[in-house]
Amino acid sequence: MIAALASAVLIWACTAGASSQAADSGPPPAAFDTYGRLTGYPGKKAVACPAQDRKTAVLLLIGQSNTGNHAEQKHTSAFGAKLLNYFNGKCYVAGSPLLGTTGSAGESWTLLGSKLLKAGSFGKVILVPAGINGTPISRWQKGGDLNEMLMGVLDAVRKRYRITHILWHQGEVDFMIKTGEGDYQRMFGSLVSSIRDQRIEAPMFASVATRCAPDWTADNPTARAQKALPGLAQLVFAGVDTDYLIGDADRHDTCHFGAAGQEKFAQAWADIINRLR
Repeated sequence: MIAALASAVLIWACTAGASSQAADSGPPPAAFDTYGRLTGYPGKKAVACPAQDRKTAVLLLIGQSNTGNHAEQKHTSAFGAKLLNYFNGKCYVAGSPLLGTTGSAGESWTLLGSKLLKAGSFGKVILVPAGINGTPISRWQKGGDLNEMLMGVLDAVRKRYRITHILWHQGEVDFMIKTGEGDYQRMFGSLVSSIRDQRIEAPMFASVATRCAPDWTADNPTARAQKALPGLAQLVFAGVDTDYLIGDADRHDTCHFGAAGQEKFAQAWADIINRLR
C-alpha cells in the first residue's frame, strides 16, 4: 500500500513537472503594473533604440482610455523600426497593443505614426504611451498618483530622447463626475506646470474629449474648459475635438473608438502635427 502510494506520488510529481516545463517553454502572458499599464505581451521583442535627430518625432501620449489599448482595430508599423514604442528604457517596433498604457486591444497611435512617416513629415516616430483608462484629471495634477507615474515616465525618456509633442486626450470621467469648468482648467494648469518643471518645452495639444456616458450632452463644463485650454498656458494648442469628430457610428461602444473612429482620430492628429511643422 505504502509502495503504491509512493509510486503514485512520484508519477504525479513527474507529470506536474513536465506540465510546468511545457508551460514555461511558451510565450509569457500579458503583464500589467500596479497602474494597469501593459508591461509585457507575447511577441514583443526589444530592438535597438535609434539616435534622435531633427527629423525624429517623440510623442508623449497621455490621458484616458482612448489614448490606450481599448480601441477596436489593431495596427502594426507600416515602416518597421522607423516607428517605435518606447517603454521603460527599451524600444519595440510599434504595434497594437502598445506597452506603457492600459488595455490589450487596438490603439490609434501606431496608425498615426504610419501616417506621419508616409507623409514624409518625419524620418522616425517614437511613441511614448502612458494613458490610464477611467481617470479624472485630479489624478494627473501635481500631488496626484498619476502625476507621480508620469514623472517616472519622463525621467526614463529623458535618458535617451527629447519629447517633441505632448498629446493630451482626457475628460470623459470629468463629465460624469461634473468637474467644474474652472476646476478642470486649474488642474490642467497644474499638470502642464509639472511637465515644464522637468524642462520639457514640447508643445502640448489638448483634445476636447467628454463623450462617453449615455446621458452625454455636448455643452458641458468639461468641454467648455477644454476648448479654452489653448492659450491658458504657453505652448498649449488645440488637439482633436472627438466630441464632434467621432460619432456613435465611429465607436465600438459608447466610449471607445471603432476602426472608422480610429482612422478619423489618427488623420486629425496627423493634420494638426503637420500644420505645426
